[in-house]
Amino acid sequence: MTVQIKLAAAAVTALVGAGTICPLCGGGVPAATAQFALITQELGDTATVKLHISGMTCGSCSLTARTALKRLPGVLDATVSAEDSVGTVRYDRRKVTPAQIATHLTRLTGYGARIIEEPAILPERPHVTR
Repeated sequence: MTVQIKLAAAAVTALVGAGTICPLCGGGVPAATAQFALITQELGDTATVKLHISGMTCGSCSLTARTALKRLPGVLDATVSAEDSVGTVRYDRRKVTPAQIATHLTRLTGYGARIIEEPAILPERPHVTR
């Protein structure tokens, strides 16, 4: 099967919501859960969240995950790295939540999606000597 046919098959699979869809390696998992998260960055009505995406085994998997993320209304931009299994998603807080993003990714691709909770950065307190 050529790569184009495999990618077309993956697109059809994504539309019907099947679990495993990577056209090259067959990666993906049958089910996953999403956890609620802290939003890592907020700028007006947009925010950014990081996801740990499990089940990706090749570069095509990261492309599949990124494409699925960008299909969700309210997602403004998405990047996915297969090397560290991390996706970064910039989204409109008025239209979608981090949990909905993670659930959407799992539903369309079968990859596990766990929201990475990053510690809040607190301002440093001045040290007072007595």
